[in-house]
Amino acid sequence: MVIAANVIIMRVDGFAMMPNFTFGTAMTTYVGQNIGARKMDRVEKGTRDGLKMAVFVATVITIIILVFGKYLMSIFTDTGELVDLSMYFMRILALGYIAMAVTQVLSGTMRGAGDTLTPMWISLMTTILIRVPIAYGLAYLTRSPEYPTGRPESVFISLLTAWVLGSVINSFFYKRGKWRKKAVLETAMAE
Repeated sequence: MVIAANVIIMRVDGFAMMPNFTFGTAMTTYVGQNIGARKMDRVEKGTRDGLKMAVFVATVITIIILVFGKYLMSIFTDTGELVDLSMYFMRILALGYIAMAVTQVLSGTMRGAGDTLTPMWISLMTTILIRVPIAYGLAYLTRSPEYPTGRPESVFISLLTAWVLGSVINSFFYKRGKWRKKAVLETAMAE
């Protein structure tokens, strides 16, 4: 049941994440073009506006998932118990879409400015150093006769945690501003 629920969640997740990835790609293009045109003021404003739009869209998607999630899950199965289990897991994961909106916009901005390594390292860190240990740790701590390898929620809690911490870490590095210096340096070198 858990594996089937995960398959259903990943199908819904694919649609829920699409706008976030699109905002990230759009920000990369937008920032690159404006840096090339030497309009850093537009980069700052565009990032703020992109962040507002992405968070708004992610919030609407999260609300839709939380309110109509059972109907979305039932598209993929007519087994009531599986729909309920999928919805239970999705409730854990749903708020992470808002965090991912922040992550995608800010990492897209940094990539567009030429700082591709910072978002890559953040992504690797949140996946390998945060998500995996939390998943294994929670699974280990929640072992029981019913769940000898740990509770299945561990996977979704670790994913949510990685997404939220990823947005916090991306926000920190965005505000730190190394990407701005890289953009100014590349613009000066182009002249």
